[in-house]
Amino acid sequence: MLTVAEAKEVILAAVRPRAEVAAPLAETLDCVLARDVASPVNLPMWDNSAVDGYAVRASDVSEANENNPIHLRVVTRVPAGTTAKVTVEPRTCGRIFTGAPIPEGADAVVMQEDTHPHHEGYIAVTESVEPGENIRRAGDDVTKNEVVLRAGTRLGPPQLGLAAALGMSQLVIHSRPRVGVLVTGAEIVEPGRAVRDSQVYDANSYALCAFVKQAGCEPVELGIADDTREDLHEKIDYGLSECDAVITVGGVSVGEHDLVKDVLTELGCEQRFWKIAMRPGKPFVFAKREAKLVFGLPGNPVSAGVTFLMLVRPALQKMRGLTEIDLPTVTAEAAEDFVNSGNRPHYMRASLQRHGEKWLVKPMPNQGSHAISSFANAGCLVEVPEATTIPSGQSARAIRLFGSD
Repeated sequence: MLTVAEAKEVILAAVRPRAEVAAPLAETLDCVLARDVASPVNLPMWDNSAVDGYAVRASDVSEANENNPIHLRVVTRVPAGTTAKVTVEPRTCGRIFTGAPIPEGADAVVMQEDTHPHHEGYIAVTESVEPGENIRRAGDDVTKNEVVLRAGTRLGPPQLGLAAALGMSQLVIHSRPRVGVLVTGAEIVEPGRAVRDSQVYDANSYALCAFVKQAGCEPVELGIADDTREDLHEKIDYGLSECDAVITVGGVSVGEHDLVKDVLTELGCEQRFWKIAMRPGKPFVFAKREAKLVFGLPGNPVSAGVTFLMLVRPALQKMRGLTEIDLPTVTAEAAEDFVNSGNRPHYMRASLQRHGEKWLVKPMPNQGSHAISSFANAGCLVEVPEATTIPSGQSARAIRLFGSD
C-alpha cells in the first residue's frame, strides 16, 4: 500500500501538460501560458505627458515662481490621440493632455495648476520644472523584445491587460483539460427527485465537478452509473473518448458490486496502483490508457473530496502547465488535541482562524468519512501521522481549503 507521497509521485510521473493552442485573448482568463511573451513594442510607445498641462522647454521656465511668472505663447494644442505638427520654440509652449505625445522641441510638462491664462494666446507659468519632468518616456514600462510574461504563468486580469496594451489579440496557452466525472451506485438519485428507502442524493458529482472547475479545468458530467459491468463499461469508455481524464466515484473497494477496477481492465486501462495509506480515502485507483488518466475515488463524499484535493488536483494542475500544483499551507497552533489512534495518516478536517499574529486550528467534531457537513464548514486539513497526537499548543501544518479566511 503506497503512502500519499508515493502515490502522488506515480501519478505526476504519468502526467503531461496539455497541447499548446493559440486562443483569442478574451478566452484565456485563468489559462496557463505555454510560451514566453516578448513585447513587440515599447510601452509607452512614445514619450507622452503624465499630466494635463503645457509642454515647455524647461530652460524657459527655470526662474518661474508666483512672484516671477514666465509668459509663454501657446503655439499648439495636443489632445490624446493626436500628434503636434508644430515645434516648441524658445518662449513658446503647447497645450497638452495626459497621454498625448510630447511635441518636438519640448522637454518637460508644466502641470495645469501651475499656470494661469495671461492674455489672448499666452499663459503665465508660476512653477519651474526640470528637464523630463511629467514626461513618461518611451519604453519606461516595457522595452521592445523584453520578455514580459513567462511560460507557466496563470493568466489573470492584469496579465490580459498587459497583453492587450502590447497590441496582442491572442496568446499561446495550454488547452484547458476536459475532466469527466462519473458517480456509481444504483442507490444514487439526482437532487430534486423523490428518494425511496435506501436511496441517497448525489452529492459527489456536484462537489467534484465544482472541484474540477475550481482547478481550472472543464468538467464533463458523465451521469450516474448502475452497479453493472455494461453501464460502467459504456460510460467510462465514453468518458475516455471525450475527456483527458476521467474521475469515477465509488465501486473501487472489495464488495461484490465494486466493479470499476475490472471494467477498467476490460477497457485496456493499465492499473498503476490500488489503495493508499491514508484516512479518509484508502480505496483509490489510478489507471492510464495511452495519454488518458483515470482516477477511481472512494464513494464516501469526504473520502472523495480529500483524495481529489491531495492526489487528483495536483495532476490536473500539472496537466494545465502549472508548476505550483499544491494547495497552500500555513503553520498553525493546535487549539485542541488532534488525536489519530489509527495505523494510517489521517487528514483531519479543521477550522482555521487568525488570532492576532498566529493561526489557530481546531478539529471538526465529526471526522467520519460520510460527514460532509464537517467538510463544508472546515477551513483546512491537518495531516496527523499514524498513532500520533498533536497536542494543544503545538504547531501543525494546515492545508488550506478554498474559501477559508
